[in-house]
Amino acid sequence: MGWMGKSIELLSHALDFRAKRHSVIAANLANMDTPGYRPKELKFDQVLKEAARKEPIALKRTHPAHLPTSGARSGRGFPLVEQSRGFMGDKGVDLDIEMAKMAKNNLLYEATVQMLSKKFEKLRLVIEEGRR
Repeated sequence: MGWMGKSIELLSHALDFRAKRHSVIAANLANMDTPGYRPKELKFDQVLKEAARKEPIALKRTHPAHLPTSGARSGRGFPLVEQSRGFMGDKGVDLDIEMAKMAKNNLLYEATVQMLSKKFEKLRLVIEEGRR
């Protein structure tokens, strides 16, 4: 699990996903008037399953004073963006739908930041108590 724990790592992946999803939604909005453009989407459940089952990559410690490498992972690749197949079909981007997606994504991003902040706050308290 590593010294930071699996939950912190998954929250970190969730933040990366939310940032990428924001970019995809922004691209949909930017291309709203582009003829033939179809909105794109990322699938959270696929990303979460991939992040949860990924095995750590063994890293080489180059100095004995370095922290252990257990729990290290490779980069944060997300599945390719898929074209949406909503009720709009080939009609393009619906401003209201995309703005609702962006608002929801922003709320989820902020909630994830709060959860991650609480985890680090607990870690800080443990460190401070250990010094006493």
